[in-house]
Amino acid sequence: MKNIKSLLLVTLLGASFTSCNDFLNLEPLNDIVLENFWTDKSDVESVLLGAYSALEQSDCLTRMCVWGEMRSDNVVEGNGTGEDIRQILRENILITNSYCKYTAFYDVINRANTVLYYAPQVADKDPNFLIDELLAQEAEAVALRCLCYWYLIRSFHDVPYVTEPSIDDEGGRDKFYVPQSSFEAVLDSIIKDLESVKKYAVNKYASEDANTGRITKSAICAMLADMYLWRGNDGDWDKCIAVCEEVNTLKMQDYEKIKSKEGRLCTLNLFNGYPLISDAESDEYFGNSYDEIFGTGNSFESLFELPYSFDVQNPFVGTYYQSYQSEQNRSVGQIKAYQKIGDGFSSSAGNDVFESPFDSRYFQNLLTRGTSYAITKYAYSDIDLRVSSGTLLRDYYNIRGQYAAQPNWIVYRYTEVLLFEAEAYIMKAKAAGDGSAEATTCKEKAYNLIDAVNKRAIIYDVDRVRKANPKTLADLNYTSNLSVAGMEDLLFKERRRELMYEGKRWYDLVRMARRDGNQTRLLGFVEKKHDSSTLSAVKIKLKNPYAMYFPLAKDEIRNSYGCLKQNPAYKDDEEVQQASH
Repeated sequence: MKNIKSLLLVTLLGASFTSCNDFLNLEPLNDIVLENFWTDKSDVESVLLGAYSALEQSDCLTRMCVWGEMRSDNVVEGNGTGEDIRQILRENILITNSYCKYTAFYDVINRANTVLYYAPQVADKDPNFLIDELLAQEAEAVALRCLCYWYLIRSFHDVPYVTEPSIDDEGGRDKFYVPQSSFEAVLDSIIKDLESVKKYAVNKYASEDANTGRITKSAICAMLADMYLWRGNDGDWDKCIAVCEEVNTLKMQDYEKIKSKEGRLCTLNLFNGYPLISDAESDEYFGNSYDEIFGTGNSFESLFELPYSFDVQNPFVGTYYQSYQSEQNRSVGQIKAYQKIGDGFSSSAGNDVFESPFDSRYFQNLLTRGTSYAITKYAYSDIDLRVSSGTLLRDYYNIRGQYAAQPNWIVYRYTEVLLFEAEAYIMKAKAAGDGSAEATTCKEKAYNLIDAVNKRAIIYDVDRVRKANPKTLADLNYTSNLSVAGMEDLLFKERRRELMYEGKRWYDLVRMARRDGNQTRLLGFVEKKHDSSTLSAVKIKLKNPYAMYFPLAKDEIRNSYGCLKQNPAYKDDEEVQQASH
């Protein structure tokens, strides 16, 4: 790993030299920064917020999306697709691809490590820095560090694992060039860290925006639920359910307060007992969930999102999804929706994703651009849907102009927690064995959660829709004797519909393959979007389980003094690259 210095030292330079008369007493730079800066709790807060800011930068956000979405069956090439993205979409990833670089995440990690190193020392100096404040900010720093490692191991498998800050050159090469730790070791470590700090995290901040823009206990619970599902050890399914129930409890408390305050004006409703933003009618229009979650942002359902504005603009959506041009010059971005997702509402039309013509998410995710489908999630500030002659239509949509506030990017939201819990129940049912009483109970609980997410999106509670097209439980192809495998299929279809284009789908497919012990199902989904010119090579590559992950960048390997080892699936690529230089 490269010598990743803390940017804090640079940003504090200007504040270090306040008087020319002090030139005879100049201390070494590091001494000035480290001894004179870390004096009160505001210093800790500023560096912690700097870690959040670093995570919002293009090098981080774009990779979160590219790593989690581009290789999936959701997207294909769009207009003016960059070469590195084109090769990722084609499963032709070389060690020179710029998206194999991960140093931006280590900047965030180093900032978090710096906070964790100095915050206790500041607490000893500043009597106003209360122990509860210290523990809460340490919980935030730990969670940010764990989140970065979570993206790294899901994308690269084995990565360098560092928990000490790079604040000086002491320790020499061994400090800055660290060998990789295994996926399993890093996962165990970050789970342990999150479990240890969860109880100290803030439930709610004074500012509403901070409740979604900073780490809370609910966000940590969501991270843990995600990680438990990937690890899948004995007891992890129950642990996943437990942290999801913590989020459910907190959300119900919030819902009851909001409902009591807003009354009939409240846009929240209970779906199978879970509070979600309703897509119910407002006059003749509906679509509240999209407008609040992806348009306005900082919604009731958001657990953690990266904030953007005119001053700090979202570096991903306007380039890769629907263009931020005017409606007169609208076009798809550098990527677009896989064609079959937009074609029709039945398997006979090739669409096995959106099965109902009354699924609001179809109209919120996609928009026809000639013969293609642009990705509209996040790209529109509001979308109004209406019913005409028993048919659901997109009536109005407002593209985010070049000078409008930019969309926040959601990392975790409440419906995903409901689906995490459903997945854990399905895994419990699998362990219990189909046909057992426990399996039946677990499947029923899982269905109740999946159905809650689906109910909010399917507009079947509007009278004129129901009369024209009655809705039943068959919408989700559910029967009481559905097998565990059938329930798992139901779950992953709902995850795909609900979380489409949010940087989740490739990770879902990898988790599925890890659980299966092979890539058969993964290939079954991904191969559909490849044509004959690339399909054969894709099948060969993805038979290697390590090919589900990215290679380490060529420069990282070359500059690591032998500490880093290349992903085995890309060894031949590395040898070819080295031989050509």
